[in-house]
Amino acid sequence: MEEVEKVEIKNKRGYKKVLVYGDIHYPYQDERALNILYEYMKDYKPDAVVILGDVVDFYSISDWDKNPDHFDLQYELDLARDHLRKVRKIVGKQTRIYYLEGNHEARLQRYVYRHPELEGLDVLNIKYLLDFDKYKIEFKGADVDYWKKDNGHLKLGNVLLMHGDNRLNGASNSKYSGYSVKNTILGATQMNTIIGHVHRLSMFYHKTPTDYLVGMEAGSLCQEVGTANWQQGFVTFELYRGKMINPRTHHIVDGVMYDDGKVYKG
Repeated sequence: MEEVEKVEIKNKRGYKKVLVYGDIHYPYQDERALNILYEYMKDYKPDAVVILGDVVDFYSISDWDKNPDHFDLQYELDLARDHLRKVRKIVGKQTRIYYLEGNHEARLQRYVYRHPELEGLDVLNIKYLLDFDKYKIEFKGADVDYWKKDNGHLKLGNVLLMHGDNRLNGASNSKYSGYSVKNTILGATQMNTIIGHVHRLSMFYHKTPTDYLVGMEAGSLCQEVGTANWQQGFVTFELYRGKMINPRTHHIVDGVMYDDGKVYKG
């Protein structure tokens, strides 16, 4: 029987670890799930963190009818800033952090758009509200009408990351895990793709005549609602010489995650 060749990757400049998560929806976060994310982040030591958006729910300025006794906008922003502070402290100064604008962050843009007297106030820009410069966070913004034009995509190596695009030609969301990213890859991107937005956790593989494509849905870290088919968690992958390797989903169930012989409890 021939031995399997095992070669250690010594050139770390060509090897990067990437952790991807999103859909926290402050103030509807799940603290147990977030604590698990923080502890895993300490162990994983990512070279890059990608936040897929919808960190802030912006409930207080949404178009929906609101409970007058509910949270105010400042409270939501304070929670999100504290989260970004924690992440930067955990990963250190050298790790790059990317923040992709989601459709819930776009609620702020739409609110200003409907109140033109507020247009041009820097203080109402999410980059200032969440202190991106202070925490050295690279922001990928989207168009005022999130679903129509620029959706704030990010490309790392041969991987396209996005909050989620059901208006891309051929892409559509589904209530079933894995279907949304499958539709996005086969109908629109034709490349390795990671999406948020749908609050589902999944992996999808597709072999073409020239390539292997991987799709991932990055789960959520917010409170689970009723019988909604949502899954809490996040995803990781590595880049080696610019190509995705070792894509993994990390599933959190009832405040517990099992990963590589460890038990993480939130």
